[in-house]
Order: sequence, then structure tokens, then C-alpha cells
Amino acid sequence: MSEITPITNVTLDEQLSFSEKLPKDMAYLENNGFMIMGETEEGDEVSFVSCIMRVGGGKDGPWQVDDAFKGQTTLLIAPHDLPKGMNDTPFVGNRTWATDDWTPAKIEKTDEAVTWTLGNRQHICRPPYWQIKGEHMGIEFDLLLTGIGEAAYHKGPYDKLEANNIAGFEHPLCAEGTIKYEGKTYTLRKDKSFGCQEKFTQPAFDLAGVLRGETYYWVWWASERVRIFIYSYPQMNKSYAHVTVDGEDVSFMDNGQADIKMDELEYWVDPQTRLRVPIKWHFSMKHANGDIDMDIEAASRTYYSYLTKSGATMHYGLHSHSEGSMKLADGRIIPLQDMRSYVEHGWTAIPLTAAAE
Repeated sequence: MSEITPITNVTLDEQLSFSEKLPKDMAYLENNGFMIMGETEEGDEVSFVSCIMRVGGGKDGPWQVDDAFKGQTTLLIAPHDLPKGMNDTPFVGNRTWATDDWTPAKIEKTDEAVTWTLGNRQHICRPPYWQIKGEHMGIEFDLLLTGIGEAAYHKGPYDKLEANNIAGFEHPLCAEGTIKYEGKTYTLRKDKSFGCQEKFTQPAFDLAGVLRGETYYWVWWASERVRIFIYSYPQMNKSYAHVTVDGEDVSFMDNGQADIKMDELEYWVDPQTRLRVPIKWHFSMKHANGDIDMDIEAASRTYYSYLTKSGATMHYGLHSHSEGSMKLADGRIIPLQDMRSYVEHGWTAIPLTAAAE
């Protein structure tokens, strides 16, 4: 990997919490989270997620709390010699139940950094660098993240938050540092470890209500040369794409939407949950600026869940590799070979409302 020049377009102030800028009667969800998919010095595959969330809106809101902090941690270590196909690989993760007590938590700002603290973990934000330090569920982590491109403000800019009641971005990062679990230390390779900061403030929609009978996809592909981020919420008539090739943004959006298809080709019954989940896809995205086609195959999975007023949702993280190509309107054809991919797929698992009086 060539020498990394840190790149960011986000500011230190944008790392703060902004829930107080929303209308006082509005239920809200705020996230300062990080997703990393990478490779260790020994060649093992690593997936790591650390989120600190702030939610509120009162007992009658989706989260059923006034103002509280929640957390999510997920760790998957898949050996480099994992058999081909889908594997029931163990992982560490947690549910995010609306009424669980995650205190203590705090957000502090200095001239140099904004630090979010939840329990024993810290997210230290000083763009273009971020640190994730601490411990949760027996996982010890000390990671340095570096901005490698400009953030996509797919939820809108923060200077328009009070007008729009929503703002946030996805920021591409590379990662280095260590993760320790069960007595073993894993060292991430900076040239093969990519991810994002997901930072947003928005009204809280009731996930279990929105996803009832429906599903969504939230996907990242990352390599040294190409990064692709998409989401598709058909039930909300929302789709988004942000594509970067050799540091250049290539638009795949028209009228606020992207032409995304995730054709599900094969399924797997998870022995841990007995849920039938897709594990192979053909992905395509078309635009006047180019076409992208990829075959995606998952090798392992994680999952997490949320509880809101209308029920509980399941969110699968399918840790995958993709093969395909990108053909751009200017004539360039870019091979997408063995591209590290994170495919998140979710739906309502328990469509039952809270009824306690």
C-alpha cells in the first residue's frame, strides 16, 4: 500500500452530540460508531464494530427512555484457512435492548479532541484521526483509524441539522492497532484493514415497525483503490450510493436515488438461530456514469438486535468477498477482485408491541 495521506472533510465540532438541537418532543437516535473489516499480520480475517449511541424520546417513543446511552460491540476472528462456503464461526456480540442500563457515559470536548466514553471504552475523535480504546465483553482494543477519503453526508450536513432535523455521514477509514481476546493479540495490517465512521443525528423511527415484513441492505466494499458504500430500504423508498475510484468520487445517484439491485441467489439456515439468511448475491448498480456488477459470497456471519416499542429486529452482518468489475463512462474498466465486503441485512424478528401499563 502506498504511503497514506490523511484525508477528511469533517470537523472536530461535528464529532459532538447534537440531540439537544432537535425539537424537544422528538424521539431521536444518535450514533458515533465504527465498523472495521480487515486482516491480521497472521492472515486471519477480522470484523470489529464499536458503537456508542444516544437515544431518547420518552416512554411513549420508540426507545421508551428519556435520554440514555447504548452500546454495540461485535468481534469476529475467522482463521485464514476457513473452509470455502458459509461457516458457523463463533463471534462475540450483544443485543441493544432499549431499557438496558449502559451508564456511566459522557461526551467531553477539548481543543484537540471530542471523546465519547461508555463504560470501559472510549471513542477519541480528532479528525483526520480516531482512536478506539478500552474493553467490552472481554475484548480489549487499541486501534488508530485514519481518514482515507471525504465523508459522504448522506443524511445531510450538520449546519442544516436544525432546519432538516437530520444530519450525518459515512467516513472511509483505514485501521491499525491491536485487538486482544481470550489471551491472544491480533495485530491489524494497515494496508488490508478498512472501515468507516458512521456518525449521525436523526429522528428515531421505530425499527420494528418500519421493517415489519420488509428488509434492508447496508453494504461496504473497500480496497486500496476502490470504495463503495450503499444502502437500500425499499419499504421507505430510499437508496443511496457513494463510489470512489482512485480518490475520485463517481456519482451513481439521480434525483436522490441509486439504481441498486441485490439479487439473492442462495440461502443458509443458521444453526444458532434457525433463521434462513441469504449468503450469495449478484449486485448491480447502473448509472450514466458507469455500471457495477459483482458476485458476493459470504463466509461467516455476526448478528445483533434492537428492541423498540413495536418489537425486536435482527441485523445480520455477512462477512464476504466479492468478484466483479466496474465499467465507467470514460472507458475505464476496473476489476474488483477478492474485494473485502460487509453486507448487513435486517428485518423484524418479533413484531409485538410493548403493552405494559
